[in-house]
Amino acid sequence: MPVTIEKNPAGMRPARHGGNMSKDTTERSNIFFRAVEAFLLGVFHATGFLFRYMPPRVMDALFSALGALVFYLRPGMRRRLVAKLSDAMLEIKDRRHLARIGREVCSSALRPIYDLYLFGTHEERFLRGLRVEGMENLDRAESLGRGVLLLGSHLGAFCLRLAVMMRLGKPYTPVMYNPESSPVSRYVKAMSDYGSSLGYDPEGNPVIFAGEDAVSGIEGQLAKGGKVSINFDVDGGFVVDFMGRPAAMASGAAHFALNTGAAIVPFALLRGEGVFDHRMRICEPLQYRLSGDRAQDLETIMTAVAKAGEDLIRETPGQWMSWFGLWQWWDKAAEIMEAREENVRQPVEAEAPSPASAR
Repeated sequence: MPVTIEKNPAGMRPARHGGNMSKDTTERSNIFFRAVEAFLLGVFHATGFLFRYMPPRVMDALFSALGALVFYLRPGMRRRLVAKLSDAMLEIKDRRHLARIGREVCSSALRPIYDLYLFGTHEERFLRGLRVEGMENLDRAESLGRGVLLLGSHLGAFCLRLAVMMRLGKPYTPVMYNPESSPVSRYVKAMSDYGSSLGYDPEGNPVIFAGEDAVSGIEGQLAKGGKVSINFDVDGGFVVDFMGRPAAMASGAAHFALNTGAAIVPFALLRGEGVFDHRMRICEPLQYRLSGDRAQDLETIMTAVAKAGEDLIRETPGQWMSWFGLWQWWDKAAEIMEAREENVRQPVEAEAPSPASAR
């Protein structure tokens, strides 16, 4: 199951008030994550138990209620989330509409648990209700013979994409962070283990853990004409316009596309109105013209990646759980751009004539 973990979830700068302050902050952070992990594990195990006896519609309503509970019990978070939604989607003026999306976002943060157990206990009904759109786009990309980068995000039932694509005869290699690197590692491992039991091909499409060693594995799979899934909605150091502002995002998809010539195909497994209403949306391969200048080409591809990802998110904004990290990406981009401007200004200022030499 693809899982994305931010290395610095709180977006905090290093403490500058001495060792004791730093130690206290770290201890508070550890306590917080232990509490979050205990809560998530509790929900995970309780959900597995309840799915044995409760109808899926009841479980669906329960997770909607949990999302609303989280939304209303944390007024500070609620205000920040609604403000973020308003900043990113200027076309929505109705605050009640924004609040409704906010409740859905809070539910989406817990929905991966629900999605896994829904599929695990009702696979046949799930597949009967599944609609597949755009499989011909993937077939066309595969026919090029250079491999396919399936561009995903933390949108919809993302933790079921691999299992569903395997049922559709389109297995792929997932790229994910090692669960051990997560601040809630026991929960992530429990989710990953259960997700793997629903559909995983360790021989032909082994999981690749993100990191320096991942590059050769990803490019090796693509060189064989394989399919590799990578999530684009991960914080990084590449500045690109996203959701109305410059955002600092990971540029791995663009590098792999340039290095291998692989086609980039955005895809998402979106939830519908009913419990068993799901839509596997496979978009057309991204189109862009390369110049031969690597820096320029990276910017061209990343612009296309961000635009395609944003378009999918705007279709169902309440199903994107990464709204919570968006401001951090915006703020990091502002810092990067400010540092660049400072580096450009410094040589100019150094070369400016002094008042004495101007006489």
